[in-house]
Amino acid sequence: MSAAHRSANRSVQRPRRLGLTPRGWIVSLIILVLAYLEFAPRLGWIDSFSLPPFSEILVHAGKLLVDGPFWATDLFPTLLAMGLSFVIASLLGVIIGLILWRFPPLRRVVDPWLTVYYAIPIFAVYPMIVVLAGVGLVPIVFLATLLAIVAVITATIDGLDSTPPMVLKLSDSLQLSPIARTVKILLPSAVEQINVGLRLALSFSIIGVLASEFILSTHGLGHFISNASEHFNMGNMYGGILLVLIFAFGLNMAFSALLRKRTRRIQG
Repeated sequence: MSAAHRSANRSVQRPRRLGLTPRGWIVSLIILVLAYLEFAPRLGWIDSFSLPPFSEILVHAGKLLVDGPFWATDLFPTLLAMGLSFVIASLLGVIIGLILWRFPPLRRVVDPWLTVYYAIPIFAVYPMIVVLAGVGLVPIVFLATLLAIVAVITATIDGLDSTPPMVLKLSDSLQLSPIARTVKILLPSAVEQINVGLRLALSFSIIGVLASEFILSTHGLGHFISNASEHFNMGNMYGGILLVLIFAFGLNMAFSALLRKRTRRIQG
């Protein structure tokens, strides 16, 4: 992009409401929420035992971050389960999406199940999973993968469906092998839609792991929060919740930035 184009883009005024841009409104709302969480307990508007001031929650979260046993027993197992479930859901989701797109009769059989998949309560089958896989990392990763994989499958199919017919004709005329056609033509043309599915899969992986740890695990960040709540340790409970929010937001932002960079490289 030329310097003139960059200058023109910078000169474009973003829409404003009451003098603030959308980003300005978001920042203002966050500041107001944090101010309420800080002062409402101190002023007696909220019971300070049930919800400590935000500054105290921040202190508890900071103490957890420098606590070695907390990392070893709770935080690292959670991050490991999130990473494994996301990677498995991403790889299998793209592969299954390609297969379903390539074989329309199979897709017609599976499509109704994909449509109603998220109406099925996945966690209702956890007792059966415990019987089959026991407790620990395996059932947690399995449940989180089940929750995340359909987002990647449907996004892959949608992306391939939106591939321009001329691109498909070009790939046929080049007489590429199926693998080369997939890697060089199909996936790059569908990459933006697949990225949407991957971002959703990351969110579902985080949700699936934490929810599974509440009911299946004796360690992990989800179990830590649940255990703190049961023992009325509100500082640790809210500190753990704050760490969940920070890690979830940070992972999503970092992953979105990585996807944008990869997309520009693939399409450029």
